[in-house]
Amino acid sequence: MKSTPPHVSAIAFDLGNVLVQVDHERFCRGLGELAGLSAAEVYGAVFETKLEPAYDKGQVSSREFYQGIAARFRLSLSYSHFCRLWCGIFDPMEGVEAVLAHLAARFPLFLLSNTNELHFRFIQEHFPAILQPFQAFILSFLVGSRKPEPEIYQALVQRAGRPAGEILYLDDKQPFVAAAREQGLVAWQFFSPGELRQELQRHGLW
Repeated sequence: MKSTPPHVSAIAFDLGNVLVQVDHERFCRGLGELAGLSAAEVYGAVFETKLEPAYDKGQVSSREFYQGIAARFRLSLSYSHFCRLWCGIFDPMEGVEAVLAHLAARFPLFLLSNTNELHFRFIQEHFPAILQPFQAFILSFLVGSRKPEPEIYQALVQRAGRPAGEILYLDDKQPFVAAAREQGLVAWQFFSPGELRQELQRHGLW
């Protein structure tokens, strides 16, 4: 059930599968072909270990992350080839630009994302229109915290400069929605730009 306080004065968006579509399996398949492993095996070795979370939180550099991947899978892999695999996971989210443009005329918009340097640089280069409406980016690799940790949500509240209860946060993952609510934010699960527009209209925010 979605609830809205009397006054929403800012809206924050997640990035992956909200503003752009993300398919991590592409990277896992591509690396798996080089390593002779299944996509599931690659996923487990990268995303279910300390390797990717450390990169997401800015604890290792992009070069160090690449070196860690190459060592983990015993691959002779160039940095440029790795970057193409690592960043080749994004597609446009149809209809979201129009939603952002409409909301930006009424609310300050913020971006809150678990992401890393290479992915965000790729988004900046290939999807600049998606990022243009946002006043600030609260990114895990820059703030040293990632969802569902409280610190990244508090970084949003501080950057927005308003009470948490006035900020609506939109995320495709329910656990991150729940964590945002624990920090006092109004949070909804995102399913599609069309459904979001309907919910905003229903709550008088459109």
